[in-house]
Amino acid sequence: MVSQKQVLLRHIDADDLAVIDAEAERNNMSRTALLEMVVSMFAKNVKLADAAKTLESPLYDVNNQLNQLTHSITKSNKNISEDFTAMKDALERNNFAVLELVQNVENLMNQLRR
Repeated sequence: MVSQKQVLLRHIDADDLAVIDAEAERNNMSRTALLEMVVSMFAKNVKLADAAKTLESPLYDVNNQLNQLTHSITKSNKNISEDFTAMKDALERNNFAVLELVQNVENLMNQLRR
C-alpha cells in the first residue's frame, strides 16, 4: 500500500488558481484531483529524467565501443580485401607462368617429334 501524505498549498496566485479550476472543471474532476495528478506526473518526470541521466554515461561508453568496433571491422575488411586481391594477382601470375611452362613443354615435345 502506498503511503500518502496531505499537503496544504499556500500562496497560489488567483490567476493560477482560476486556470487550475477551469482545467479541473473541463476534465470533470476536482481541483484536488487535478493537483494530485500534476504532482504525480511531475514526480514521475523527475524520476525518468534521473534514470536517463544515470544511463547517459554507460550508453555513451557503449556507443563509443560500437564505433571503435565498427572502425576495426571496416579496417579488417579492407585488409582482407587487399589480401584477397594480392592472392588473386599471385594466382594469375602463377597461372601465366604455368601456361608458359606448358607451352614450352609442348614446343619441346613438338621438336622431339620432328
